[in-house]
Amino acid sequence: MSSFLSFKHIPCPAGNKCAAFQCLFGHGNNNGSGIIAGTRSSSTVTTKPSTTASRPHSAPSEDDDDPTSSQGGPRKRQKIDQALATAGSEERISRPPTTASVAPTVPATAQSTKPSSLTRPISPPALGRRISSTLDRLPAANGAKEKNATTTQPKLTPHRRTLSSTSSNKPPSGGKLRASGLDSAPTSTPSPTPARTKKNPPAGPSPSTGTASGPSASSSPKPRKVESLNPRHLKSAPASHETRIRLLKLLHSELKRLNTELKKTAKDADTDLVLSDQELIWEALDQEEAAAVTKPTIYSQSLRNAIMKLKRMNVQQWKEERRTLDRRCRDTKKRPEQDPADTPKKVVTGLQPAQEVLLLRRLLTSVDGLAAHGYVPTLPTAAEIAKARDGMEAAQGWEKCDRCDRRFQVFPGRSEDGSLTSGGACTFHHGKTYFPERQAGDKSKKAKRYLCCGQEIGDSAGCAEAPHHVFKVTDPKRLASILNYAETPANPSVPADRAVCFDCEMCYTTYGLELVRLTATAWPTGATMLDVLVMPRGEILDLNSRFSGVWPDDMAQAEMWNNKEVPNCESKDGPKRMKIVPSPEAARDLLFSLISPETPLIGHGLENDLNAVRIIHPTLIDTVLLHPHKAGLPFRYGLKRLMQERLDRKIQVETGSKTLGHDSAEDARAAGELVHLKIMEEWQNMQRRGWKLDASIGAFIPPC
Repeated sequence: MSSFLSFKHIPCPAGNKCAAFQCLFGHGNNNGSGIIAGTRSSSTVTTKPSTTASRPHSAPSEDDDDPTSSQGGPRKRQKIDQALATAGSEERISRPPTTASVAPTVPATAQSTKPSSLTRPISPPALGRRISSTLDRLPAANGAKEKNATTTQPKLTPHRRTLSSTSSNKPPSGGKLRASGLDSAPTSTPSPTPARTKKNPPAGPSPSTGTASGPSASSSPKPRKVESLNPRHLKSAPASHETRIRLLKLLHSELKRLNTELKKTAKDADTDLVLSDQELIWEALDQEEAAAVTKPTIYSQSLRNAIMKLKRMNVQQWKEERRTLDRRCRDTKKRPEQDPADTPKKVVTGLQPAQEVLLLRRLLTSVDGLAAHGYVPTLPTAAEIAKARDGMEAAQGWEKCDRCDRRFQVFPGRSEDGSLTSGGACTFHHGKTYFPERQAGDKSKKAKRYLCCGQEIGDSAGCAEAPHHVFKVTDPKRLASILNYAETPANPSVPADRAVCFDCEMCYTTYGLELVRLTATAWPTGATMLDVLVMPRGEILDLNSRFSGVWPDDMAQAEMWNNKEVPNCESKDGPKRMKIVPSPEAARDLLFSLISPETPLIGHGLENDLNAVRIIHPTLIDTVLLHPHKAGLPFRYGLKRLMQERLDRKIQVETGSKTLGHDSAEDARAAGELVHLKIMEEWQNMQRRGWKLDASIGAFIPPC
């Protein structure tokens, strides 16, 4: 039976669930974890006085060798302090055995001592840890430092190594497997890993970590890697790979054309402006990446504009642009980051204001044939106006809410109970709908959401609430039944070189959308000519302050307009204080005093502004028609998007927690700047075709 006891150093595969009467394997759950076979040290085990623990180390008896002895079943391995036990084994291995310390060779199970109790159970150490090589280091003053600097080996690892090395040798003549730890021959035990100490420092950095973190490595600049003409990988691509590479190749071809022409005509001072083939690729990749990161929503249009700009550029203009760039930026991958709002595009035509107004005649936008899109080219007839009035009387004030699409009844002049509308409060979404941006390769269908709250359409009735339902009127005949249109009268006092930008803000009343603010600015200077509040004809249902920028305090604190005073809305004592005129007719008369039929009237979406003031003007420049949408009307680009896309400027920006709304003066000047940009491009095209300016007579001379 003693031959079977050689498996006691191997933990039982069944563990605590073992039901064998005489299990051949060892169990380590009796009074702590088991003692590793062959690694006991009598000096490191702390036990209570007992018969077993006080037994002297002598030759084993038959009861010790018998698993069915009075000790209570199979002999179990006991827990000891792992660190002390392993350290003791290392001490025994490192020190040569003396005569007094060498014990007779006995079986492993008979030699192991069974302590009766321990202070507490000790969990197995983490894998990959080591311990100190001697017991003297543990209680030393610097024991904590040495313990942190070293790690503990996993449990049973030394024994498994010893077992594997011992099992490769032939067993002793007695037929029993001898203990392989402290008392075994040195050839059967591998040398333990030496502990790290100050005298034995760890090795240098491994190849995986490298030495690039040193000062010398960080100070030396890294050369820019060679790249091919392939769009760089982005976390969120603004377009498909096919679209990006197509636009990138077009951009690179224009850069290469200009660079080749510059190389042919470059002198000694301009040779440093010529780019190599790899630098051209870097330049194209940088511009494409900048458009994809900073302007993802208008990525395609932004790159197309850049390509068209390069197509129209000659060698001299390219040379000047190359001089403005910092050459050091081309030696690194990162381009200088610029905020479009901080560096708006400068528009320089090289012409005088009067000459620029003269060129405006080439940009006039005709509204003939655009009646279906809200433009009113002619006055409605009396019969059409009478028919519209009859329809309003038959409707008895029933309208459709412009916000929630509910039917309600409006009472101009108030009803008997004093209410202005029926239907109670209006719950609505004030933001427009949009499709969420999809990642590249995502072809799943996305539901539309609201910009105001991010909710999907149909999730809720609305995220905002107003006390009244509101409506708007778009039919010119019905608008004329409330306030008829008027054509711009002749005004000899208006200078011939004047151009006016104007914008209107509207509010909801019992007659629909009515004029509440009128602003006019001079072009191209942007000086304020007129900025007044307007008292509408109907009772106000909602000032629409979120978009109009007119708040109840503005209407309550405004002073009444005096016809004799010069239009001036800037207060020397503090912030701007606007005047208020009593009716839309008075505001229209003020505008007529500034323009004539020949005066170019500039704006964005002029059909809304002209219908609000009820004006029919023959000389119009609408930026919606000047910068048309690729799909044509009724689709159009917003003024905010056009300013960011064409001039790198941000308008209608909300600052702070309070919503301020639009500023009609800002919108009027923004429309004028878009027209100014078009004038610059038009003059450049004329110069390419051979047009010249005769400064003596102030006229443009066509090519011969």
